[in-house]
Amino acid sequence: MTNSPKLVRQQPALSIVDDAALAATQHAKAAELPLNFFEHSSLETIELFIQHLTEPVILVNANGFIRSCNQRSAELLDCPQASLKGQDWRNFLTEHHQARYDNLLSHDVQLGTNCGHPVQHPAQETTLICASGKAKDVELSISYIPSHEPVFVMVMHDLTHHKAENQKLRKLAATDSLTQLANRRYFDEMLQQHWDECTAKLRPISVVIIDVDYFKVFNDQFGHIQGDECLRKIAKVIATIVPIEIGLAARYGGEEFALILPNHNAKMALTIAQKIQQGINNIRFTDQGLRDYVSISASQGIASEVNGQFRTSLAMVCAADTALYRAKADGRDRINTSL
Repeated sequence: MTNSPKLVRQQPALSIVDDAALAATQHAKAAELPLNFFEHSSLETIELFIQHLTEPVILVNANGFIRSCNQRSAELLDCPQASLKGQDWRNFLTEHHQARYDNLLSHDVQLGTNCGHPVQHPAQETTLICASGKAKDVELSISYIPSHEPVFVMVMHDLTHHKAENQKLRKLAATDSLTQLANRRYFDEMLQQHWDECTAKLRPISVVIIDVDYFKVFNDQFGHIQGDECLRKIAKVIATIVPIEIGLAARYGGEEFALILPNHNAKMALTIAQKIQQGINNIRFTDQGLRDYVSISASQGIASEVNGQFRTSLAMVCAADTALYRAKADGRDRINTSL
């Protein structure tokens, strides 16, 4: 019996390039497309093309003068579009950035002349001075296109809104929502920063910890809503006496507050603590429906680093905390300075 030949189905050849490498290759090719477009297009086509882009774009010649721009760039630079043409684009740079970009342009022109290939720079944050005199932070990316008429394509991304939103988020992250003072996390962060700065320059730094006396009794007697308002009023007193240019006031936790006082020795810190003590003693709650005789007080502990008596910022805080509890043990409504 004769065996019939078996049909063998051919398999497609296996690729030795994995998916990640393939994706990277495709991404790289995609990234090259804009440069290829600019490199092989006429200047008139490029000028027409940038008018339809949503990002501000300017075209600068090899001498640094603006050849063309779109309406978005005119809005960003606070300058009519027609007036931008012919201007030296470096006039919109801060002095700090002018030399840097002068070198970059001359380097790209030389490189393009030697190899004939376009040069692309990653986006970097830069400060521009607009025609109105207003400074704006932008992310600036530059591509050099060598041809018979070399041109720099500069794309600007306005960071104003982005930075404002970031600043708002940073402030929210650093603020106690009840009292609007700094929160404990921000206090810890700034304490180390101020400690490093003051000790490096051999300047004094003090910490004050403030604890409201019998606050639990106040809460139990008048309720938590009144208790919250009590903390707000104390925070307002502290913020008035310790503005940001003097130091940092924070809600340390619960009914405790804390101050960082850079460049303050023990005597100076005591003066501030006495003002806070008087301000807290003067607080009344008649606007909240409570009797005029209802009042509060606070005990305070102070520690100061002057001549290297504390090895760390934490040691200084612990000393202030110890001084605070001595003030409470001595009868409350007192200020005690670390020994």
